[in-house]
Amino acid sequence: MPTKKISVNSRSFDVYQDRNKYYEGLRRKRIEVTVELRKTLRNEQMSKHRNIVLNDNDEDEEVEFNPDQETTIDTIKECLMGNESLSKKLNCLKYARKMLSSRKCAPIDDFVKADILPVLVDFLTSKYDDKTDFQYECAWILTNIASGSSENTVSLVTVGAIPLLIKLLKSPDIRVMEQAVWALGNIAGDGPKLRDIVLENEIVPILNSLLEKSIEVSAQQNIVWTLSNLCRSKTPPPNFSYLLPCIPLLVNLLNHSDPQVISNTCWALSYLTDGSNEKIQVIIEAGTLKAILKYLEVDDTAILIPALRVVGNIVSGNDLQTKHALDHGVLKYLHNLLNHKRIPVVKDAAWLLSNVMAGSVEQIQATIDNNLLPVLASALHRGDLKVQKEAAWAINNLFSGGSVTQKSALINLGILDPYCGLLLSQDARMVEIILEGLNQLLEKASNDGTLANICMLIEEASGLDHLEALQNHSSNKIYEMAFSIVEKYFQGEDEINQFDFELPSSNMSHSDLFSFDH
Repeated sequence: MPTKKISVNSRSFDVYQDRNKYYEGLRRKRIEVTVELRKTLRNEQMSKHRNIVLNDNDEDEEVEFNPDQETTIDTIKECLMGNESLSKKLNCLKYARKMLSSRKCAPIDDFVKADILPVLVDFLTSKYDDKTDFQYECAWILTNIASGSSENTVSLVTVGAIPLLIKLLKSPDIRVMEQAVWALGNIAGDGPKLRDIVLENEIVPILNSLLEKSIEVSAQQNIVWTLSNLCRSKTPPPNFSYLLPCIPLLVNLLNHSDPQVISNTCWALSYLTDGSNEKIQVIIEAGTLKAILKYLEVDDTAILIPALRVVGNIVSGNDLQTKHALDHGVLKYLHNLLNHKRIPVVKDAAWLLSNVMAGSVEQIQATIDNNLLPVLASALHRGDLKVQKEAAWAINNLFSGGSVTQKSALINLGILDPYCGLLLSQDARMVEIILEGLNQLLEKASNDGTLANICMLIEEASGLDHLEALQNHSSNKIYEMAFSIVEKYFQGEDEINQFDFELPSSNMSHSDLFSFDH
């Protein structure tokens, strides 16, 4: 299906002194990550618009409009507005529908410019309730017009199509109902303004009632897809009160047998959880985690990715919400996810782990107890920059909030070599992330009496050499960050001597070097 994408800077170098405020910043406030996570991974699921193209049966359908003259948009309009018979007008609508369902260059703009929309919308009114073939053809035409540009979609709203399409959701003809759902999904997917207009027309209770009936799976697929479009966008987010009635139903749909219904349900819940902690709590209390965790083990990434987003968003909430996720065993899924063959899955899994690392010492310990530090170290070694960034954020969070023993567990894995090596990255933001992490590590070490050991380990990992080289970097921010670290923590021989620090023998291990006496 043709798709449309919605396109979807940085943390301060200073360490927050207030623990709660700082940890809040480590989670969903990390703007660059939440923006990146909203980028399209599967266009079909994330797309706001879907055009209906002809299938083989439709292409074989004979629609003869007027064999005596060339059929154009103007002749179609003339027929629909004239005194032609109903059968001829219906045939005319079918011809127009076929034109707009073309796989190549559907003339959507030309239809809108011809001012034919008011004529089409008139066929949706109650005077044609007993002529559902007319309503079906017109709803199909409007669906494909709404799959065009934003200007095309807005033109439908201008001629009053939304309330008429919502009325058709109650049509006894399931074809008409399903086509109206599809059209409204396209309109809602255009952006927050039109999404809110559709929501304000009380569409959610009607969609709920449809899903509660025994209807065809294809209709359920379209209804849930439309619901997902009604949940989309954060600039601004939809009015949550309009969507509250659909949340229990969405959670129930996680047990559906159809993969597309499940996928669209997961996307809808991922949009709803990408918000305030209060909204996350509503989703939690609906029993979402219990129902969705099984999808973290599926091979189908159309389901796995949005399901992972939902769980990641919940983990990015407050400490209690993170604890709720951990209590449900979220961490046991991360081994496979962090080793997944698909890079987007690994990236999202590392993002989830970084949010756990932003929590309490107990939550960080849970990741260690689940043996996730070696997997995290492996993720840092992976060649994909996005994965490395997420792994680096997780490491930064442990450096900032972890205990001395927890930091020791990570550093003893030899993490500082690849970590400091990323200071050579050509990606400036990657370099900034590592500099922020080193600053956090050194700042904490200066407070817990381990600074000399940490400085030695960073120097052994060539970190000091890289820091000095960065003082020639083209970015003023990177230069200033690197210079500040060197000036504050690496003062040459005098700085080493003031800690009465004795160089280790060449055969001393990281574990020996990073031993603390508290």
